Amino acid sequence: MTFQPPSKSLTSRDYQFIALVTILFLAVSTALVYANLTLTGGGDFYVHWVASRGFIFEKIDPYSGEVPARVQELVYEDSAKAGDEPYILDTPFQILLLYFPFSLLSDPLLARALYTLILELALFALALLSLRLTDWETPRYFSILFLLFCVFNFYAFQAIMEASPVLLLGLIYAGILLALRAEQDELAGALMAASLYYWEVGAPFLILVAWWSYREGRTRVFAGLGMITFVLLAVSFLVYPNWVIPYLRAGMNNLRADFGYSTHAIFADLFPSNNGIYAWVFIAILVLALGYEWNAALTSDFRRLYWAASLSLAVAPLLGFRSEMEHLSVLVIPFALIFSVVHDRWKRIGNLLTIILWLIIFLIPWVIFFLALPRFGEITQEIMFLFLPLSTIIGLYWIRWWAIRPPRIWSDLSPRR
Repeated sequence: MTFQPPSKSLTSRDYQFIALVTILFLAVSTALVYANLTLTGGGDFYVHWVASRGFIFEKIDPYSGEVPARVQELVYEDSAKAGDEPYILDTPFQILLLYFPFSLLSDPLLARALYTLILELALFALALLSLRLTDWETPRYFSILFLLFCVFNFYAFQAIMEASPVLLLGLIYAGILLALRAEQDELAGALMAASLYYWEVGAPFLILVAWWSYREGRTRVFAGLGMITFVLLAVSFLVYPNWVIPYLRAGMNNLRADFGYSTHAIFADLFPSNNGIYAWVFIAILVLALGYEWNAALTSDFRRLYWAASLSLAVAPLLGFRSEMEHLSVLVIPFALIFSVVHDRWKRIGNLLTIILWLIIFLIPWVIFFLALPRFGEITQEIMFLFLPLSTIIGLYWIRWWAIRPPRIWSDLSPRR
């Protein structure tokens, strides 16, 4: 007969603690919703809310010109002018289905406030999952500092103001990596199915994960991806059978829209006399570097995949497709890796060095925004856009040797001066 240890039941003190945490969570969430009601912008959410609500209640084609016109009235309180974001919906209809619950709310401000609350919780969870990915055994105050860095950095602030789903996508990307490391392949595939849009943010990342899973024989990733995608597509074609052609047309219109930031446009402003040659050379170098790192990751362990996936997220905004400032908020994932390696590698000065890096990455965009932007205008915004991905790429290559190789000899484990 085997010995069964007595089960430990919850005490009254445990129930009191659970009740206190629940009340505190509800109070904070309520306060955030009220605060979110005062926010301006929110076009990234409104374009999905208007499209889904118009489709359900007015039978409006979500990819028609009526949707951008309504969104611009909500965001700008007027029709679009030169330089305004066009807000053309280019989300696949099977993903738009996930926004349908918000379309049941008739008040756009309330719907946006509730969605923004989800984004704020997702940002907090993204920071925690990014730390967990690193296996960083750090003092508690460092974890708190990292959370503050993630929540209050300039790019996350932009994502919250615009109510961008990129924060949810970042959480999904971190979840995919954690699921692959834990060999929860079906879960990784299911998460991939929910992230098949905003290609300018995650396409290189998702391609690498799919390719790595195929080479590793992790076929259950594709089972999870195929199952969830099939269900969403089946429902989407039942609800709107002819959505593919309008979706593709809207995607092409969005690509032609002169809004956002791209390497070609930025280099044309920085180097107006080179006819775009510098931009093409820069993009070619990034593609070659990415191809080399992908090839190396396919024949290595998870550590190498994790580093290459972080590089893919950092390179994506610089590959020539138009992107936006808030899309850079997903770079929390690679920065967690950079900070953790720097802290652990240079143990004697790791605390100070990590804090200095945090301050540099945190303060420079805010300083540029408040001091330089009013004086120099658009070129300053382009520099702010380049700053974070370039800093991430430099940081990743700085810590590359230690990030992709576990310590193997005593000298690797000893503190560095």
